[in-house]
Amino acid sequence: MNFMQQSSAQIKLKYLALALVTVFFLQGCSSDGSPRFKDIEEIEVSESTKGVICEVEEVEPGNEFKVIEEQVIDDKMASMAIVHNLDGTVDSVSLHKMKNDESSYHRASVMRPFLMGTLAGTFFNRNMNRHSLDPSRYKSTDAFNKSKGMRSGIANSATTRRMKVPGKGSRGYGKGKSFRSFGG
Repeated sequence: MNFMQQSSAQIKLKYLALALVTVFFLQGCSSDGSPRFKDIEEIEVSESTKGVICEVEEVEPGNEFKVIEEQVIDDKMASMAIVHNLDGTVDSVSLHKMKNDESSYHRASVMRPFLMGTLAGTFFNRNMNRHSLDPSRYKSTDAFNKSKGMRSGIANSATTRRMKVPGKGSRGYGKGKSFRSFGG
């Protein structure tokens, strides 16, 4: 009889523990089951609708390039980089294929990060508000200034939308109390 009572007590204890764990996890979720953020920020995202043809020149053997000229085009999907190599060959690389890791260009992994600091970087960056030009990536001050002037034309034709993102209190490990980490 004592064995049955102990077994019944253990079963009740297990159900109680299960109920507590369930309540603990449900308190951290919204009604649709997704994690609840401490605060929600609404940001404005501007995305380019125009494309860019970026002409670059290899200046050091291997992986150092400089922008010769950039040109804005209406068809964003036709965006490309034209690469003048030191050996005299010229490569044309689709930015769309490079973005989707479909490019067969052997230096795509080097070219994409380089292009992020140029006008062509607006193709990869979905938020133009966080994109800036790096003058060190241009062969001349004139090339940089020309691209800088064209950037405002791309920005003026960009589509803008509002987007909700996790607030500052919801980012990073250990930022406040959470069931998802032990840091806070």
